[in-house]
Amino acid sequence: MQAKTKRSFLSQRRLKQPALRYLKHLYSVPVFSSSQHNLAGSSALIVIYAHGLSTRVMQKIASHSNHPATVFLHESEISRRVCSIRWFNQTSEIKRCGHGTLAAAKCLLAHFGFCPSHFISSARERFKIKLATGRVQLQLSAINAKKSNEVISLSNVFSHSIKAAYSTAHKNGYTVVLFKNMANLKHLEVNFTHLVNIHSNAVIALHIESINKNNASAYFRYFAPQFGVNEDTATGSAVSVIAPLIFRLYGLNKVTLIQHSPKGALLNYTFSSNQVVVN
Repeated sequence: MQAKTKRSFLSQRRLKQPALRYLKHLYSVPVFSSSQHNLAGSSALIVIYAHGLSTRVMQKIASHSNHPATVFLHESEISRRVCSIRWFNQTSEIKRCGHGTLAAAKCLLAHFGFCPSHFISSARERFKIKLATGRVQLQLSAINAKKSNEVISLSNVFSHSIKAAYSTAHKNGYTVVLFKNMANLKHLEVNFTHLVNIHSNAVIALHIESINKNNASAYFRYFAPQFGVNEDTATGSAVSVIAPLIFRLYGLNKVTLIQHSPKGALLNYTFSSNQVVVN
């Protein structure tokens, strides 16, 4: 692939030739779209690189990308059972990225005919890939959130009142805030400056629409200004927190989950034995 072709996946701001020489393949991969629900989903730029690409250069490349996530895979590892993976947005490295990991697996399977059974992050977290009837699925370990008193501290962040709040770790963790109805979630306004100042977790705003076992559905939005993105388009990693919470509250292990972001995303999942499978 020539350098000129490579740049077609990046913004018009030119990258210097020394950075380009490390890039072996670039692919734009869509995930979580649904024509049935008129949801555009999201995408990731998959960068397969040769030895020598530094973290600084990775961030430089990601800053020129028009994708919500830029994913880096080393050429020597993509054929192994376990492959290292790193994700960046335009301003910083991402700690966990479900949609980027799923996109990487889809990319390798489509273009190389194989993909690793596990991806491992720089924080040594493993992301398992499952192949089911020709479809790529992402398996995540569940992250359990405990009910917290964050309702009071977060009340000035959101334009609508919070029903309840549940939190995981208070550093690089998640806080789920429940809203009473769909209108509250859809028209929710967020004071991002205040959120950054008072809270260290990414925030998942969630409304559970239906608890009927046959057609259970829930909607969410994802806010993480602390990590370089005010509102994310499609957030696969959030399901690792949402799924066990919905199971605990309503006993549901299979829910149609729609991310109510500007483009919208559909994330189907099943929850079993403390594992969440997303496709």
